[in-house]
Amino acid sequence: MYQSGHVNSTAGISHVWDENADGFVRGETVACLFLQKKPDAKRIYATVVHSRTNIDGNKNMGMLFPSSESQRDLMIETYKEANIDPSEITYFEAHATGTKVIDFNL
Repeated sequence: MYQSGHVNSTAGISHVWDENADGFVRGETVACLFLQKKPDAKRIYATVVHSRTNIDGNKNMGMLFPSSESQRDLMIETYKEANIDPSEITYFEAHATGTKVIDFNL
């Protein structure tokens, strides 16, 4: 499905946020986040300040064409809700498609 739909990168490399983006490379992962109350923690590696997600479904273009405006608005609203200046961020975890449609247009 992905190959016939021209979703996979023909180069076999994801060029995330790059004008050379031509699709993604399949990969599977399992992520785990262990949370503990601060007073009970032996050491603290990071603090989760805020988290949000969105979906901009029901579009004419389909799920492979996410809305850059929707993603931008989500980030702006999240920073405002958390009362954080984006220029103060030292680490940012992001989902990227490896396609020009979203990554290069943000």
